[in-house]
Amino acid sequence: MPLYIIGLPGSGKSAVGKILKEDFGYDIIDFDEILNLETGKRFNAILLSNGFVTLENLERKFLKRFKRFDEKIIVTLGLIAEKDRYKGKVVYIKVPKEKFIRRIKMVSDKFQNLDDLYEKFHFTFSKDADLVISSENKTKFDIAKIIDDFYRKSFRK
Repeated sequence: MPLYIIGLPGSGKSAVGKILKEDFGYDIIDFDEILNLETGKRFNAILLSNGFVTLENLERKFLKRFKRFDEKIIVTLGLIAEKDRYKGKVVYIKVPKEKFIRRIKMVSDKFQNLDDLYEKFHFTFSKDADLVISSENKTKFDIAKIIDDFYRKSFRK
């Protein structure tokens, strides 16, 4: 069963995934990379031109495709707040609401209901994730180390 790293945009998922791959030797599937390979566009470009719904639909497709990748760490786009979509252990990197909103507003001011998106995602995964890590006052390496410890305890008994 895979381990999913989730968290809203701006939480540092991809940076943590890169550290887990390069420094700890894990097999990582990063949905940001898959998104770029399949669409030829990066997250921000798709968000700006097509919005959240398109990204959510792409993430659902990726989750379905990669659900059987045992012993992989899957770094998600961070937009699907439905626990049953994740067929494995879930690590939630929690980012402060202000940082998430600032991250999206860097792309465009046109997006509405960011508070609602944050609250829905945070509510679901604060209680349903197998591990919740606050990104405040932690480096990306600190977060990667916490995930490494969790992975070793959960998967390599």
